[in-house]
Amino acid sequence: MILGIYGFQDAGKTKLVEELVQRLVKKGYRVSSIKHSPHKKSIDCEGKDTWRHWKAGSDPVVFSSESETTYIKHSRTSADDIARLVVQEFRPDVVIVEGFKEGSFPKVAVGNLKPRKGTIMANPKVGDLVAYVENEVAVERTLKLLPGLDCQKCGHDCEGLARAIVTRRSKLRDCRELSNVDVEITVGGQKIATGKFVSNIVDDTVRGMLSSLKGFTPGREIEIRLAARREKSKRLR
Repeated sequence: MILGIYGFQDAGKTKLVEELVQRLVKKGYRVSSIKHSPHKKSIDCEGKDTWRHWKAGSDPVVFSSESETTYIKHSRTSADDIARLVVQEFRPDVVIVEGFKEGSFPKVAVGNLKPRKGTIMANPKVGDLVAYVENEVAVERTLKLLPGLDCQKCGHDCEGLARAIVTRRSKLRDCRELSNVDVEITVGGQKIATGKFVSNIVDDTVRGMLSSLKGFTPGREIEIRLAARREKSKRLR
């Protein structure tokens, strides 16, 4: 899940993030964090090799040493895009975003200020925030097990059923479209909703086609990647 922490300078945002991260990591969660500064400043400096790479045309530039790796992109990037990149690259359970007031993710306000859109708590106790995060991570993990059709045959959409399962008001088997085969289809990085019928058809068809090929082992996990087809170039006149 992605959670934003915002507020005025010296309101206690970093202290809250520090305590939240420590508690979550201690509980076994993988946590990544993002820090936003309202000031125009850079960790890169004129004359450094990385700065010279950038001035020559490279963007982003990556600095790597025995102790760290730093990605330097010399342009502003939205909170949503940064969080999305972190999730795709590092697959954390939780991403904490400090400082950004905007973004489509849920946020926590710190200090005496008017809550922004998407704010779910204001000046919470760390324990309450940890409980919220744990619940949302459990919902996300459960949601990944569901087909994503939102067919409501069980009486809920998929998120509603996931929340009911987490609170033990429902069980995973209550999903009417849950397939007994694990099939995941993504297009452009986005997961496509597949019910029982589509999952079984795809699984049977793909395994049937591959069964005659050398190197295919029945029962093993299969991954197929199809690149976008290029348009046929028009004939030169």
